[in-house]
Amino acid sequence: MIKIEKFEGNKTYMYPNGALATAETIKKDFPAVETFTHIIETDEAGQVCFAVQNLAAVRSQMGIDPALSEAEAISKIEELRNAPAPEPDPTAEERIAAALEYQNLVNI
Repeated sequence: MIKIEKFEGNKTYMYPNGALATAETIKKDFPAVETFTHIIETDEAGQVCFAVQNLAAVRSQMGIDPALSEAEAISKIEELRNAPAPEPDPTAEERIAAALEYQNLVNI
């Protein structure tokens, strides 16, 4: 499960490569966090920093209602990121196979 947290500069994470991601390190690696609101994509325990993203950009990309507060938007982003992937549409071959199978059953 993916957890989304607002970056507030008061927590230490670990990057996927094992390096520590202190607030100072994140500010050095992503200087825009000091000017714009950013979110951290992390694990359930909130320890590993998988991504640092601009909240406004993610809201736009995911079609999050701009009327929502920051906390509500972050909650909605987390909900959407954890939603199961939709079942893929059947391929043309699968549809043909199903039609032939049905045709064989009807003609028995």
